[in-house]
Amino acid sequence: PADRRGPAPAAIGRSRRLELPPPIECASILPMTLTPSTPEPPGIVRIGSFAGFVPRFDELINSSSSMVLYFIHSRRWRENHDAAIKAFLGREGTSLEVFLPDLENHELMFSLEKHFDDGPLIPAMVEDAYRYFARLARDYQKPVQIWLFGRYPTYSFYKFDERAVMAM
Repeated sequence: PADRRGPAPAAIGRSRRLELPPPIECASILPMTLTPSTPEPPGIVRIGSFAGFVPRFDELINSSSSMVLYFIHSRRWRENHDAAIKAFLGREGTSLEVFLPDLENHELMFSLEKHFDDGPLIPAMVEDAYRYFARLARDYQKPVQIWLFGRYPTYSFYKFDERAVMAM
């Protein structure tokens, strides 16, 4: 999902368009090794429309200790699962990592704006996602790792411990 150098960590208090408050921190990306520790079999468990996964998302958020999110802004998803996300961050031992588009990558933002019906609104919705996760980090005094990507995303993913939902 990122170029060969990897994703760029969100700048904190530097010359970025949106400054994130101190509770946000960035760290190196660790390789993800998925080892099934749930009763679900490895591989594809279910295929369906994204809307059909709405109740499953709350179950996954509530039963996880680690959440990794990769999307353009996912405003509706954040609104639908706001209470579950906040409960997740309120628990001890949870971690949240988020990948969002780099607003300063003009080529990426141009592509996103051209490929979606709400294209002109996308920069504002991405900025809203930056603020949403920064606010959560501040409110829950828990670091949220935010990474910025510069390549056009061909999918979104929502990872909860060893389970993931991918949208293409």
